[in-house]
Amino acid sequence: MPARDVLLVDDDANLLHGICRSLRGQPFRLLTARSGEEAKAIIQSHPIGVIVCDERMPGQSGTQLLAWIARNCPEVVRIVLTGHTTPETTMRAINEGRVFRFFSKPCPPFDLAMAIREGLELHESATEGDCALAPV
Repeated sequence: MPARDVLLVDDDANLLHGICRSLRGQPFRLLTARSGEEAKAIIQSHPIGVIVCDERMPGQSGTQLLAWIARNCPEVVRIVLTGHTTPETTMRAINEGRVFRFFSKPCPPFDLAMAIREGLELHESATEGDCALAPV
């Protein structure tokens, strides 16, 4: 059975709470982490279908976390949601983290929900062997 869990990663607890509230009622379960290390522990212990990650976090950047996920758990679909967008950040996220979608904060909840649903569909197809997740 494909993973229907979505991991939200941001060091801002209030933002995580707001995103969870705005995505209430969606057909997936939300898990949260406040650091890259916490996110890695969750990914290694739970079947995650999609990760939505902030870029700027203390310790490990979102791009560093997503690059680790791309190498170690390539079936997890990766989305960036950041308030600090630069061309360099965007290119690193695409090239190193091989992200599926890239959003700037604030992001309309509908857009984020649709991207997560599409990511879960892609994850389901990839884990069923219908296709492989190719780098962007």
